[in-house]
Amino acid sequence: MGAWGYLPFENDDALDWLDELDGGGAEVVRQALSRAGDRYVEAPDGAVALAAAEVTSASQGNPLGELPENVTDWVTAHAAAITAEDVEMALEAVERVAGERSELAELWEDAEEPKWRESLEDLMERLRSALR
Repeated sequence: MGAWGYLPFENDDALDWLDELDGGGAEVVRQALSRAGDRYVEAPDGAVALAAAEVTSASQGNPLGELPENVTDWVTAHAAAITAEDVEMALEAVERVAGERSELAELWEDAEEPKWRESLEDLMERLRSALR
C-alpha cells in the first residue's frame, strides 16, 4: 500500500483515480463506489472507494478540510449530478471498507493507526448528515 497518511487522498491508488475523475462526471464516482462491492474488498479498491465517498460528501457541501485542487474543481462543476442515492451508495462503500471483509481495514489495524478508523467515522457522519 503506497500510503503516507490515513486520509482518503493520502495514497497512490486514490491519487491515480483522480486522473479518471478529471475526465468524467458522476458515473466515474459511482463506478469507484461500486468497487467496494459485496465481496472481499482489496486495498486498492477500498482506497478508491473511500476517495469517491469523500468526493460524494464534498459534493453535498460536507468536505474534509482541504481537498486536492482537482477535486474542488470537479465538485464545483459536477456536484449537482450527485444524488441522494449516490450518498447512500457512498455510505455503504465506506461501511464495507471499514468492515471485516476489507484488506484496507486489515492493513490499518496491523499498522495500529486508530486515526484511520476515526477518519472513516467522520466521513460516514458527514455522509449521513447529507441524507437528513
